[in-house]
Amino acid sequence: MRTQHPNLWHPIRFAIMLIVLAWTIYGVCYEPPTDIFGVIWVAMLVTALVLSPLFLKSTSVAILVIASIGDLFTPYAHLGNSLPAQLYAYGMLAYSTNAIIVATLLIYYVVNILLIDPPDPNTNPVAMVSMYAMVLLLGRTLSWSEKTTQKSFEAAQNKNRLQELESRARIADAIHDAVTGDLSAAAFVAQRHIGGNSSGPGVAADPANATTTADAEDWRQINEYILSALTNVHRVIDELNMDATTLPGDADGEALANLLRATLDDGDRRLRKLGFNITSIRHCAGGKPSASQAIAELANNLLREIYANIARHAAPGSKVDLSVMLRPNAIEITQINPMKEDMAGADERDDELPGGHGLASFKKQLESYQGTLTTSAQDGSWTLFAYIPVTVIDDSPGLLEQVQV
Repeated sequence: MRTQHPNLWHPIRFAIMLIVLAWTIYGVCYEPPTDIFGVIWVAMLVTALVLSPLFLKSTSVAILVIASIGDLFTPYAHLGNSLPAQLYAYGMLAYSTNAIIVATLLIYYVVNILLIDPPDPNTNPVAMVSMYAMVLLLGRTLSWSEKTTQKSFEAAQNKNRLQELESRARIADAIHDAVTGDLSAAAFVAQRHIGGNSSGPGVAADPANATTTADAEDWRQINEYILSALTNVHRVIDELNMDATTLPGDADGEALANLLRATLDDGDRRLRKLGFNITSIRHCAGGKPSASQAIAELANNLLREIYANIARHAAPGSKVDLSVMLRPNAIEITQINPMKEDMAGADERDDELPGGHGLASFKKQLESYQGTLTTSAQDGSWTLFAYIPVTVIDDSPGLLEQVQV
């Protein structure tokens, strides 16, 4: 109830409504209506008051209309019991609209009390106009105060968010400088030993220093551990660099395209450091899709998993082709690369390959969105194709998040 009707729980407006309602009921009890039309008129007025926290503008207008036409149906309406409700309606309209509406309401009341429906001779029209003007002013003051408080709160939130992002960026840079360089160097050393040459690139292999089969297997395991650690470190860095701010109105799909482009650039940079000849392409065919938050995260996480699998399972130093095709209603990802020699005999089932459980999980997720993920391992070449249907975002907040690297 609180989420569906937040206005109902506004403490100041709700308290004012209760005061006006009690004031109105007291007046009715003090001098009750004497005819059925008076009872109906009072019931309509009370109903509009009770519903006003839910439908502020419409019920405020309804209260003014009920009070104005009451004299046409019952003489009870002329006793003044609608005055508290009218003041409440004027104040709430001033609160929920703008200064132009407030000025219009004030002019209307002045014209009405001076020309159309003058008060009794014992009533001071200046006092009446001043009372209504004060109510309108209080309504606008409440609105200005609320907006000022909200802006101050948002400014403080943005400042804290900026400080958090700057801190996370510094931590990410420190982790990158302290860890990834050494891990990459260790991976190069391990790959040289796997190939049977520990002398380094460009140096003729010495049979005396040649790596034995057992040693090569040990170095292969070490290389796997290093690449896994390197991947995990970069994932931590990605999380630290993630900016989960809401981006409403991404109708042209630019945020999703930038997100995938940043992931491609970062993945290419890492693979090139490991010696891979990576060629990645992001192409738009017919327009960039605007995806929901879930689809954007799924596509981006699948790209990260693909890059991690290339580092673990592709033949060292091989050529890797990766394509991301953006269509108005879908995202297509294609990966082709040679596999390591010890994996060339694997069949087409992706769960036979190390790390395949990650792809199996992504396959289930894609199928839940009517997408597909197919893999093939033939003749020493690995091929992956993913089709991700795009769920178009709507206007509600928080549906699309963009990662800024």
